[in-house]
Amino acid sequence: MSGNKLIAAGNSRLSKAKDSRIDPAVPAELQNRAAGEGAPDSVGLSETSAFAGGRVLSGDDVTGTPEEQLAYVTERLHEIDALGRRAEDFTVLNKGALLEVAQERELHLVAGHTNFAQWAAGVLDVEPKYVFELLQDAARIRAIGALGTDLAQHLTRASARKVMADVIDGHGVEFAQVVMTEGLSQATEQGKKRPTAALLSSIAKDLAAPAIPHQEARSEISDLPATPSVAAELEALDRAATAVRERVFPALAPARVKAAVDTDAAKGRQRLERLQQELERASKRLTAALKASETALDTDGD
Repeated sequence: MSGNKLIAAGNSRLSKAKDSRIDPAVPAELQNRAAGEGAPDSVGLSETSAFAGGRVLSGDDVTGTPEEQLAYVTERLHEIDALGRRAEDFTVLNKGALLEVAQERELHLVAGHTNFAQWAAGVLDVEPKYVFELLQDAARIRAIGALGTDLAQHLTRASARKVMADVIDGHGVEFAQVVMTEGLSQATEQGKKRPTAALLSSIAKDLAAPAIPHQEARSEISDLPATPSVAAELEALDRAATAVRERVFPALAPARVKAAVDTDAAKGRQRLERLQQELERASKRLTAALKASETALDTDGD
C-alpha cells in the first residue's frame, strides 16, 4: 500500500467528532490540554496525579514500609510509562495532521521549496524519509482506533501498529480484534506485557490461512474413487472451532460488550446470559466428546 493510500485509509477509518478539535484516537484529557483547557504542563494528568503540573518526583515521595515503597514505585513507573506512550501518540497525530495539510495545500511551495519532504525534514530537523514514516504512523494510529481503546492501547510500537493496520485493511476490524485478542493472550502466556509485531503477524497469517486437509497417499494403479481426506464429521468440528474464533471472540471484545451494554444495559445483560447458557451447554457436550475420544484412543491402544 502506498503512503498516500494508507493516509487516506487512516483518515477514513474513524470519523471526526462534531468538535473538529477532538480526535477519537487521542485520550480526551490530552485533547483538552491541547485545546488550551487546563495547565499545559500537566500533559493531561489529573490534579491528584503525583506528576500533575509537570512535577518531578524525588526520594521524599517514596515513603512507608519497604512493601509500600515498592508498590508506590511500581505504580508510578506504570503510570508515567503509559503517559509517555499516550503523549507520543498525541505528538505523532498532531505532526501528521499538520504535515498532511501542508502537503495537500502545497505550502512548501510558499516557503520556496519544490520538494515537500525536504521542506518538512528541515522544519522537523529529521531525515526526509522520516517525514513519510511519520505520516504513515499517524494514519495507522487512527486506523487501529477502530479496534477500541481496550485493544488499541497495547499497540505502542510503530511496527505492531503497522501489522494491525494492514490486518484491518485486508481483513476488517472484527478479524483484527480476534488477532489482537489472541495476541494478548499469547503474550501473557509468554510473560510479556503486550504482543510483538512478529507475534501478531504470525497469528494473523495462521487465522487467515485456509485449513489444508491431510492428503492420504493413493495407489497410482487403483481405479477406485478417492476417499475424502477429511470426513464430513471432522470438517464439522473444524467449522465449529472456526465459528467460535471468528464470531464469538469478536462479539465478546471488551469494547463491543461495553457498547452493547451502554445501548441497553438490561437487554445487553440478557443476551450475555443467553450466550453464557449456550456456551455452558456446548462445554458439557465438548467434555463428553473428549471423554469419548479418550476411550476410543485407549481401545485402539489395546
